[in-house]
Amino acid sequence: MLTNFYIGALLSVAVNHAAAAGFRTVGSSGCTAQMVFLQPFTDNAIFLDNYHPNYGGPGVNLQTGAHAKEEYVYDGTKTSVLSTEFNWRTAALRKLRPKSNTFCSAGAFFPDGTLMNLAGAEPNAKDGIGDGFDAIRRFAPGPCDGGQCTTDWVEGASKLQARRWYPTAEALANGDIVVVGGSNKGGLVVNEVDINVPTYELVTQTGAPPAPVKLPVLEFTDNADTNKAYNLYPILALLPNEANADEVFTLAGDQAVIWNYKTDKLVKTLPNAPKWARNFPSSATAVLLPLSPANNYAPTILLCGGSSGDKPAPKTLDDCYHIQPYAAQPAWEQVDNLPNGGQVMTDAILLPDGKVLLINGAHTGSAGGFMADDPVTVPLIYDPSQPVGSRFTPLPKATIPRMYHSISQPLPNGEVLIAGSNPSVVYNAGGKVFGNWPNFNNNGKRSFLQQQQRKDSSYPTEYRVEIFSPDYVASKNRPKITRAPNEIAYGKTFDVATNAQGQNVVVRLMAPGFHTHAVSMQHRLVELEIKPGAGQGEFTVTAPPRSTVIQAGPLLLFVVVDGIPSEGVWVKLA
Repeated sequence: MLTNFYIGALLSVAVNHAAAAGFRTVGSSGCTAQMVFLQPFTDNAIFLDNYHPNYGGPGVNLQTGAHAKEEYVYDGTKTSVLSTEFNWRTAALRKLRPKSNTFCSAGAFFPDGTLMNLAGAEPNAKDGIGDGFDAIRRFAPGPCDGGQCTTDWVEGASKLQARRWYPTAEALANGDIVVVGGSNKGGLVVNEVDINVPTYELVTQTGAPPAPVKLPVLEFTDNADTNKAYNLYPILALLPNEANADEVFTLAGDQAVIWNYKTDKLVKTLPNAPKWARNFPSSATAVLLPLSPANNYAPTILLCGGSSGDKPAPKTLDDCYHIQPYAAQPAWEQVDNLPNGGQVMTDAILLPDGKVLLINGAHTGSAGGFMADDPVTVPLIYDPSQPVGSRFTPLPKATIPRMYHSISQPLPNGEVLIAGSNPSVVYNAGGKVFGNWPNFNNNGKRSFLQQQQRKDSSYPTEYRVEIFSPDYVASKNRPKITRAPNEIAYGKTFDVATNAQGQNVVVRLMAPGFHTHAVSMQHRLVELEIKPGAGQGEFTVTAPPRSTVIQAGPLLLFVVVDGIPSEGVWVKLA
């Protein structure tokens, strides 16, 4: 039987439709939305920011983007808000208070749905903001009593063993979390030998974690070797395998490997990424494509765009590739080029219909403060089921530039939350470049890169929150889930009831993930085996066979009928 909470959630989901495909502005983020995740079993998106002044509270003009006149601060203080709870149904905003600077941190989920926010940047003692480099912050899942959450950040019980800025996190098969790479100094664009953190460490659910371990693909000796030094926010994806081993696709700079982070073993050396490094500040788009039991969940990675290592002016790239890491002879196979031309800092969001949304970013430059120009305004749909040459479809244009420090987040109703953009890193009301343009310092000396934002361009700190609706949201024939369990178990069957009337029915589980800096951590989509159930619209569904297919925890369950997805419901895979 469904709980009262679930019945209420289903009814609530059913009424929140957009009238048509495209963008709509729905509210203000309070702080600059540089990082985002969903609080499971609630309607809340949680935003995280760097610590700096914020004017995103009451008074933001949602039409023009003009900022509030009063700084958005914690009650009774002069300390600016650096994290918020945003209800994506009502646009209600609630202040959250991390104890340390969350700037450029990582995130992944424990099996109970707790988000572990890891690392960060410099303290600000004057305003009571602690050192975030080695911070471990927890944010509990819902549901919340009476639907009103009082959840806030909890930290201080433990710390990372290494100081990290720009690391990546991924949950492993047993639910522990691996944290990989980073720098031990903030405020930079390019990693360098003397601040590089070429290690990974585990954040364990219980017991003392092992000491950090060196990872060879993170090591380099020449700062000017951009194919190795561009290794911040490495790309990670736990790979499905029948041994349920912690084998993770890892792309650091231009080097790709499968690494077992539990046993510290190289599983497989993969070909280097084509032409250039694809990590920050190159910041390509990468995603693990939807998994299916039809091919035993064989993984494929999609890699698109980014920017070159050209100095002092990186050039954006328009190429896209697939790689199948477990293939006998894996190779980066070129697929369709980006129809918009070169793009950097673009988010790749898995949609419940099995397609990929590419949204946000820039056509000029690279990631980093004032390092890009020419915003991407045309989102793209990538359909991996179509023949090469016809996989991209352009979508309605955006009107709000989403440059450096912008985010996207898939929502339970099948839409996508869009927020952020703050190229100057600190608050900038006008959005103009400032300082010694185009030169700037990196790690105490002049950078070999130059700022690419033009002097006459303006990209102000952006607080407006949008929701993007794919075409299927406007469909009159969207299926509905009328009954689903609260919990499911690996390899076990469960029943789902729908109003489905179509011929082609697919059931999928989505991990919504943690999103920042064009990197999606622990975000994946898995098709499930189904059989007809006892009645019309009823199905017997088999949960994924093991945790390397999709990690344990709260997930979104969707039913897709003739290509049209239902709105999702939260289920816990235990």
